[in-house]
Amino acid sequence: MLVIFITSILIALGLYLVFSFSNGKTKSNRKLDNLSLFDSESEVISDMEGLEKITKNKLKDEREILFLQDVPEELISEQSENFEGRRKTFSIVLSITGLFMILSIYFYPLELGSYSLLEDAEVFESFLNGNKEERAKDKESFKNRYLDYMVKNQEKSNHIYALAISLKNLEEFNLSRLAYQSLFINHQDELSGEILAEYTQVLYFSEGRKFTEQTKEMLALALLKNPDNPIALTLKGLQYLGERNLDQTVIQWTKAASLITNEREKEELKIAIKALNNRKNQ
Repeated sequence: MLVIFITSILIALGLYLVFSFSNGKTKSNRKLDNLSLFDSESEVISDMEGLEKITKNKLKDEREILFLQDVPEELISEQSENFEGRRKTFSIVLSITGLFMILSIYFYPLELGSYSLLEDAEVFESFLNGNKEERAKDKESFKNRYLDYMVKNQEKSNHIYALAISLKNLEEFNLSRLAYQSLFINHQDELSGEILAEYTQVLYFSEGRKFTEQTKEMLALALLKNPDNPIALTLKGLQYLGERNLDQTVIQWTKAASLITNEREKEELKIAIKALNNRKNQ
């Protein structure tokens, strides 16, 4: 912020100096023009033949008096001062206007200016890139900024989703849940089955691996939007497992395994299916 402010001041000062000390004339040149004309006429009078020297000098004196009287010194001084005053006033006004425009552009809107956004980005980046111990230390301060950001940026669903998925991947499920909740409240109709399945997964883990009524309802909605989502199918299998319905668990997990693209996750699910089948046959 300090750098931007100093830069703005320097730009405004530069405008003032340019317009205050430009190469334009800062006072009337009428007197100088008259003196130049007098010099020219003096040369012409000196070259005139047939006139005595005393007559020539008298003519020169008369012309000099005439030129000097043409523009009184007081008028010249007054004009110069008025012009200089107007130039300085214009320079000051232009400089202030330039400073105001720079700061207005930089801090618009005032409540959520670019500097505030920059601060948010720095706080978010620091938290998301920190290790588990660093995140635990900074969690409360991050949470306050995080909640404030979501309130002020409800319409920016892509930004909020980026935070939600990043926090989910870090297993910060309670924080991730807040972002998914904001998306669900403000953009429910726009959410795909995949995002709803992710939200269900976050709810499940944030509740200590329990299927609350909210989690069950979200899972049903996710499957309604996309019956072939592997995350939702895996969760549905877990729900059946908790209800001791092993047959339905195997069915859901077998379908999920056929849709999973990650080979490691697919292999882990197949091992779980095999273990369930062995358990059923005992």
